[in-house]
Amino acid sequence: MEAVFTLKPKVEPFIMMIAAVAVVVIIAIIGLAVLYPDYAYYVFIAGIGVLLLLGLLVMQQFYRKWYTTYEITENDVIWKFGVVAPDEHLVPIDGITNIKVDRSFLGIIFGFADLYLDTASAKTNYEICMKDIDSGQLNKAVEFLRSMMKDRKPGSRFRKREPDSETQ
Repeated sequence: MEAVFTLKPKVEPFIMMIAAVAVVVIIAIIGLAVLYPDYAYYVFIAGIGVLLLLGLLVMQQFYRKWYTTYEITENDVIWKFGVVAPDEHLVPIDGITNIKVDRSFLGIIFGFADLYLDTASAKTNYEICMKDIDSGQLNKAVEFLRSMMKDRKPGSRFRKREPDSETQ
C-alpha cells in the first residue's frame, strides 16, 4: 500500500534553540574566565561539559528526524521508529475514534504541532502520537483522515458475511 502522506518530525526549531543556548554558554564561559582568571580552568571544564550535553541533544533531534516516520495510507496510519530493530505501529483508519491536534506556544511560532489519534481498542490503547509535525502537512493529513472517517460506513470494519445464495 502506497503512502498518501509521509510525515517526519520538524526538528529545526529545537536545533536552533539548542544552538542559541550554546552561544549563551560560550559567552558565559568567556566572561567568567575573564572575570575569574584563577578559576578559568574549572569554568572551561564545566562549559565544555555543558556544550557536550547540548551536542547530545542535537544528536537526539537528528536521530528523531532520521528514524521516525509517520505514514498515512488509504487504510492505515503507520508509525515507524528505530534503527536496528525498528518498531512499527499500525492503526486502521476505521479504528480511529478521535483526532486531536495540539499546538504549543513554540509550535505556533515555529509552525509545528502534535497529532494524537485515539482508538477504541479494549485491550490496548493504540494511540499514535505524531510529535512536532509541520503545520501545513499536518492540516492536509487531518483533512484527509477526517474525510476518510466521514466516508466510512458505521460498522464497516465488522461487517457480517452474507450467506451465499448457493448454500441456502
